[in-house]
Amino acid sequence: MSVLPLMGDLSSTAITPDERELLSERRLAGVCLFGRNVQDRYQLADYLAEARSLAGDDLIVAIDQEGGGVLRVLDVPFPPPAMALGAADDVALTEAVASATGRALAGIGINLDFAPVADVNSNPLNPVIGDRSFGADPTLVGRHVAAFVRGLQSAGVGATLKHFPGHGDTSLDSHLALPTVERSLDDLRRTELPPFQAGFGAGAAAVMSAHIVLPALEADLPATLSRRALHDLLRTELGYGGLAITDALDMKAVSERFDPGTAAVMALRAGADLPLTLGPLAVQRRALGAIEGAVAAGELDAGEYATTLGRIASFARRFPARPAGRSYGTGGETAGELADYATMAEATRRGLVAVGELPRLAPGDRIALIATTAVRANAASQLSARPADGLVSELERRGVYVERIHLTWGETADVTPGLGGMNPLPDAVVYVSTSRTRVADGEVASALRAAEWARYAGVPFVHVALWNPYSAAVVPGPALLAFGYRGSAPQAVVDALLGRPVTGKLPVPLTARA
Repeated sequence: MSVLPLMGDLSSTAITPDERELLSERRLAGVCLFGRNVQDRYQLADYLAEARSLAGDDLIVAIDQEGGGVLRVLDVPFPPPAMALGAADDVALTEAVASATGRALAGIGINLDFAPVADVNSNPLNPVIGDRSFGADPTLVGRHVAAFVRGLQSAGVGATLKHFPGHGDTSLDSHLALPTVERSLDDLRRTELPPFQAGFGAGAAAVMSAHIVLPALEADLPATLSRRALHDLLRTELGYGGLAITDALDMKAVSERFDPGTAAVMALRAGADLPLTLGPLAVQRRALGAIEGAVAAGELDAGEYATTLGRIASFARRFPARPAGRSYGTGGETAGELADYATMAEATRRGLVAVGELPRLAPGDRIALIATTAVRANAASQLSARPADGLVSELERRGVYVERIHLTWGETADVTPGLGGMNPLPDAVVYVSTSRTRVADGEVASALRAAEWARYAGVPFVHVALWNPYSAAVVPGPALLAFGYRGSAPQAVVDALLGRPVTGKLPVPLTARA
């Protein structure tokens, strides 16, 4: 059968018989990978080789390997959060990070990364973008978007700018609801669109649409399904000719309003090339059937449909899958592979930001460390680790004695008895915020009590914002912003606490807008 303009997904780390049939008989144009598909890079390379043996070598394989909290493959060099790269603000470094990311993905057989995020994070309470954005300034975001595109694509992996026409000023998560962005077209052109234009100028292979309503464009439909957004604005005004992919159509912003087949056809009619239809195979088959039916009934413009198929084929030719069999994680890394790890570590270190004068710890110090016991993430992140654990381990490895006071997310705890019961008093109090989204009121109250106790006791206090930088706006005192906790972040944070200079600059204003 002919390739149809649809991207689906697979259920696990092994291709099931029904999935084999779908791949071989229906010829999805592409599949999107998630953490559930990945044991390690070796299994994944074999998995993708099997998928392409069924669907053809031109199968597009996509993944969300943004960096920070949004990662799917962990046994390769992976980027720090985009906001850390914005804090370092070195476009050559961003390009090097993206190139290393591309080498890792291409070596497995992945030829499309759903990165970089081109959203301008202008809302501190944005529940889904945050550290995934390079910052709050359109010019800064634009130059790093362009650098990431250049680096990723130089390694043979297509870049995807997301989430068009801009998801940075929302206060709702489109995985869970349909956000509305009340911006005029002039505001959109001034703030949201410049980073996308920078990415287009760098040759970005793809763009992903946002499930947001922009009344200035169309009041009743999310941009994903809006012809005014994807055809009139993206194709005509901005002149973009690459692949247009929707965000996942199973997200509640769309799925609570339209069935999968209807949504896929509406997206194609709006100007998308690849509706991203996720879920059970029955759902994907319904979407494929709906597209076939719409083509047969003449419900899709024949010329536009042919152009869509041409874009899909052009992408496959431009970014052919050529797995390189790289040796990450085997202990036998080449010099080039070790250099990629070093690049990620350098970017993580240079992306740290100090707010105020940090107290300096030393080996042999005994500190009180206050942190929640679990990560507070969101639907875009696939996380299970407890962020503060890595930091505690690294502090202890470096000779700092840690007495930990545990907080429960969302609850207020009186930490002063635990602090006052330390004899002798600690050399410092370190409060670690670990939430991906805003810090809960109860945790803020606990942190404020800790800061007040430290001030009265004459003990240095420091807040380590291990994920959400805006946490530093609601907790007084000096703060170290890390933007994320994975990879080499614990080592970089401990280096800074032990006195290594911190050179990053704030890429967002520290406000706690309600």
